[in-house]
Amino acid sequence: MVGRRVLGGVQVERALHRIALEVLERHFGGVLPLLWGASSQGLIVAQALHRFLEGEGATTRVVENPDDIPPEAEVLIVDDVLYTGRTVLTRMIDLSVRFFPSRIEVAVLVDRGHRSFPIVPDYVGLRLATTLQEYVEVRFAESGWEVWLV
Repeated sequence: MVGRRVLGGVQVERALHRIALEVLERHFGGVLPLLWGASSQGLIVAQALHRFLEGEGATTRVVENPDDIPPEAEVLIVDDVLYTGRTVLTRMIDLSVRFFPSRIEVAVLVDRGHRSFPIVPDYVGLRLATTLQEYVEVRFAESGWEVWLV
């Protein structure tokens, strides 16, 4: 396989668990945000993050459709890789067309930089310095998730 594996299954699981703990710490004593995947890969990451939150005894849920988000809710937009910020910005616009949530946060497994829009994630599994020619790919392998720099 061409490229370099940056994170293996164990490291990805640790990163997601750490993000879950950071979410719990920030929302200690309050209501946890609803998890909304910014993309199809983001939905998978949101579901994994949900499992870690449940494992810590927290109550929240993953929503797949923005119409299922109540107006007063706090929302955590989750994605696998943050690059230009276009996908997350699009999800924020999707929400603002319907209503303005009380709070929007962003969680990503990998932040590779090179933003075109001023999107700053609240929770990051790994900050990875890349060139514009490189591509970060999150894959599911037999050993679990892997992050590759291609």
